[in-house]
Amino acid sequence: MLEALVAMVVLAIGVLGVAGLLLNSSRFSQQASYDTVAMQLATEMAERMRANTAVSGVGAAAEALAPNLYFIDTQTSQLPALTRNPYTTACASTLLSCAQDTARFDVIEWWNRVAAALPGGRAVICRDTVAYNQTSGFSWGCTAAASGRVDDAPIVIKIGWISRLSSKTLGSGADLADMNTRPQIVIVATPGTVN
Repeated sequence: MLEALVAMVVLAIGVLGVAGLLLNSSRFSQQASYDTVAMQLATEMAERMRANTAVSGVGAAAEALAPNLYFIDTQTSQLPALTRNPYTTACASTLLSCAQDTARFDVIEWWNRVAAALPGGRAVICRDTVAYNQTSGFSWGCTAAASGRVDDAPIVIKIGWISRLSSKTLGSGADLADMNTRPQIVIVATPGTVN
């Protein structure tokens, strides 16, 4: 009887170890899928910006035509108003007006996709000269170029979410903010140039 009890205890310890391993494997797998989705979202927005150079192009000509409508922070910015869906309604206005409508549509659609695909998803698109710091890592802030010239700072897309590897659970807003303090995917977007 004692031998059977010892065998059951040893088996239970082994099963608990395997269960912990499976749980960690599931967390790492989920985090990897979030990494992939975030990278795809960031790359997609960079491509949309490259396609719409009238609004997002590099250089004084583009900045003088219109402010970069792609520059957002999904935590602090207002969602732009959609004036026209460029994929269903033909544009009968100026080229710049059509480009601005397309940019607004791109931002709204992308914003909603980030929120739907990533738990607690946050995205920032801005010009930033210091996207990475050796002591603190990536940050949400955007630092302008010291020269004061707009196109001296690269356009950066930053995306973060609540990691499955975190030991915290979704609780109060303070917990949520603490879990999403750093971007997890950062890419430099190189839009086309306006002549």
